[in-house]
Amino acid sequence: MQFIEVTELAGVRSAVIRFRGPGTELGFTLFPMIHLGEPGFYREVAARLRRCDLVIAEGVGSGSPAAEALTASYTRLDGHERLGLVVQDIDYNTLGVPVVCPDMSGAEFEDRYRRLPLRERAVLAAVIPAVTAGMRLFGTRRYLARHLTTEDLLSDAEEAALDTLPGLDDLVMRRRDRLLVRTLTEYHRAHTARTGPFVIGIVYGAEHMRAVSDALTGLGYHAADAEWVNVFALDPPDGAGSGSS
Repeated sequence: MQFIEVTELAGVRSAVIRFRGPGTELGFTLFPMIHLGEPGFYREVAARLRRCDLVIAEGVGSGSPAAEALTASYTRLDGHERLGLVVQDIDYNTLGVPVVCPDMSGAEFEDRYRRLPLRERAVLAAVIPAVTAGMRLFGTRRYLARHLTTEDLLSDAEEAALDTLPGLDDLVMRRRDRLLVRTLTEYHRAHTARTGPFVIGIVYGAEHMRAVSDALTGLGYHAADAEWVNVFALDPPDGAGSGSS
């Protein structure tokens, strides 16, 4: 199953996947997110979320310098002239539907980050600023798209990264995945007493959708259909991306 696809013709696009289960009117719609994209992508996702009955959204709580440092690799590219992309900017308060966030608090994330092996923290402290600076000076959409393809199975590059930074993977992915899956399971069980259709939208980074799809499949749901939504074209539109600030 593909969550994010990169092609020369379509550029980077995200698969909005609808999961349905036998004997229940509860459905889940997956919105695999790339946190840096064209404004139109986030407008389209927001419009689709308004048609859901509940939204489960990603977001580590505020107050964690470590989380802010980790996301700097894309937040510092917001509005960069050459790329012409913006950071994910969905305003959940304007959707008109309930939104829950089962993610870590900022304090919990910070505490667990400080427990990472010193070697891993040193690698991150060196790599993230270098990558961010490189993207600001020389980065292109095509370079950014090189490693965005995301499927239900890990790529060789992702497997290698896990071997290099296992503690970070446990913090950023596995622990947060468990919180998300627990919430999905709770809503699944609660819906047994509910009648009528009910759709839950899940808005998380694309890599988290592996855990989501596995959990839903284990609960008896299946991917009923999917629709591609464009995240960004590989080349900026004419008149954009000519600067380097």
